[in-house]
Amino acid sequence: MTFIYWFMADHPGIILAAAPSKTQKASAFSTWGMWVLILVMVLVFYLLLIRPQRKRSQEHEAMVSKIERGDEVVTIGGVHGIIKRMTEDTVVLEVDKGVRITFARSAISRRVSQPEEEEEVEEEPEEEMEEEGAEETEETEE
Repeated sequence: MTFIYWFMADHPGIILAAAPSKTQKASAFSTWGMWVLILVMVLVFYLLLIRPQRKRSQEHEAMVSKIERGDEVVTIGGVHGIIKRMTEDTVVLEVDKGVRITFARSAISRRVSQPEEEEEVEEEPEEEMEEEGAEETEETEE
């Protein structure tokens, strides 16, 4: 907005173009200048507000269409839960053992994690761990 006020202060002919006096004729720039200014404002409005909102909306729709049973999600209201059942329009979340809540599918805000298969972690035998512990204590004593 500051730019607009500055521009209008430096070019008073644009404001006066709406009601030219007998001695002053409207110049071509002042007539077209106002249209250019309006066009620039519409372009900035589109680039800063409409386009990013449309992009976010499309990303949200894609995310909601990809959710599956077992995904951990967060709703718009901040409820964390695991998807237990899904229909075309609703999702049933388990928020605690035995506590299930039904939400609209569009109420899912984001996916926290996808179900991952548990990997078996190989543990070291206890003997090797005891030997390593003994070596560490010997080094600290010296």
